[in-house]
Amino acid sequence: ELGGSLANNLTSAVQGARRLRGHPVHADTIRHWTDLLHHARRALSGGSGEPIHALIIELEKELADRAA
Repeated sequence: ELGGSLANNLTSAVQGARRLRGHPVHADTIRHWTDLLHHARRALSGGSGEPIHALIIELEKELADRAA
């Protein structure tokens, strides 16, 4: 369950991921970020009017960098 707007949640996730670069992140946090991405993609494909496309790309990049 999300508190606040999807855009705000994505922004917080991106900021957190950037802040934690180079540091270990708990698996639950990674799972939350991944679930948030899935939710955001569904909202976007469902016609969400929130400006979330760029935030989705940013969070995807942060997660991809972490996996590399």
